Amino acid sequence: MNSNKNNRSWKRIALVIAIATAAAVAVPFLPGSLTDVLAQPETDAGDAEADTRGAPAYDRPVTVEVTRALSRVVSQSRAVAGRVEPARTVDIAFQVPGQINSLNVEPGDRIHEGDVIAELDQADFDLAVDRAQASFDLANSELERASSLAKRGVAADARLDTARAQFAQADVALREAKRRLSQTQIVAPFDAMVARNFVEEYVNVTSAAPVTRLQDVSEMRIIISLPEELAAIARSAPDAFDIAARFPAVPGYTAPLVLRSFATDADPTAQTYDVEFAITGDIDPRLLPGMTADVRILTASEENRPQSVVVPVSAVDTTSRTEPSIWVYQESSGQVARRTVRLGLPFDNEIVVLDGLEGNELVVSGGWWRLRDNQTVSVSGL
Repeated sequence: MNSNKNNRSWKRIALVIAIATAAAVAVPFLPGSLTDVLAQPETDAGDAEADTRGAPAYDRPVTVEVTRALSRVVSQSRAVAGRVEPARTVDIAFQVPGQINSLNVEPGDRIHEGDVIAELDQADFDLAVDRAQASFDLANSELERASSLAKRGVAADARLDTARAQFAQADVALREAKRRLSQTQIVAPFDAMVARNFVEEYVNVTSAAPVTRLQDVSEMRIIISLPEELAAIARSAPDAFDIAARFPAVPGYTAPLVLRSFATDADPTAQTYDVEFAITGDIDPRLLPGMTADVRILTASEENRPQSVVVPVSAVDTTSRTEPSIWVYQESSGQVARRTVRLGLPFDNEIVVLDGLEGNELVVSGGWWRLRDNQTVSVSGL
């Protein structure tokens, strides 16, 4: 009896163990939907934390550094290279062909207006004048005879008209022959320096072939190339600068300059404009055309200089914009707004704002790359 009870007890224990083992083996193979349900609480908690980390920064407070735009007189200067040029350069030539009989100048000579520079052989031209003079005298005699006969009624008026026409032709031929004779000489049209000779004596030249190059050094010019930001200022306000030149080849000589001409077509490569200045005062005789010049452009005296709006260079936002801009901070609203500006010359760590700011405004000088229009910010630097 007891033996039967023990057997049944052991059978129950074995059955419980079998069921427990089967349940343990079956848990990893639960359906996917049930697994998801069981894991959902943990996943939701992780996603909530990830969403918090990736939340947009727009609603977070951004701290930027601001600086006040100041209005003050700015002393600026710029050094540029230039070259010395004469007031004008002219290549002189004969207007008639012939053989050069004399060449009276050498390169480097200084000549005066009216001086004879070169002369052709005049023999053929003298003969042409004599021939034209003889024809003129004959035509004049024929005109006088025909006029006398016409007054007495002996000759017809047609003969008088013919004589007058022949006289007029002879007069033109004589004047033309004399003019060609005068063109056998080249005379200086102005006080000049001889730059070079293109021919030698006894050479046959054609008309318009250059003989001598003359330079008008009564006024010396300095030609410089200005970048567009300086050119715009020089064009609109030429009196805003004091400009002087020094010359490496002429030590100790400084020449003040005044504006003479302004080229409005820009160099397509360098985007610069040629500006021509004249040297005022006495010109050093050592100065020659073609020499180099160191031109210093300074702002004019303080009483003639207007005040300029100045901001730090770090305040200029040039990212993804065709024109520079500056972020302006409004104290009343605590917000920032982008404003397009036109810039002048930089100096040290500051830059002049020509247009877009009125001065005494707060501008963002650090951290503007994180901003958007009408964004509320907290500031530092005040």
